[in-house]
Amino acid sequence: SALEAAQRARVREVRQRRDQVRWRRALDRLGEAARAEAAPMMPAILEAVRARATVGEISDCLRAAWGTYRPPV
Repeated sequence: SALEAAQRARVREVRQRRDQVRWRRALDRLGEAARAEAAPMMPAILEAVRARATVGEISDCLRAAWGTYRPPV
């Protein structure tokens, strides 16, 4: 759809324009916080958002640290 194409274009533009060093550093810090036992997560998440990380990139980072949730059967 046109809406989907426009959103994909916006995400591409954000990825091209963001500060790549700041973005990578923010995701690295988020991964470190996720792996730490008692580290506060919200500051790291906010840093990643401010560095223009997408929801998918943040989710991928957390999935890499914690794995994919599988409910007990």
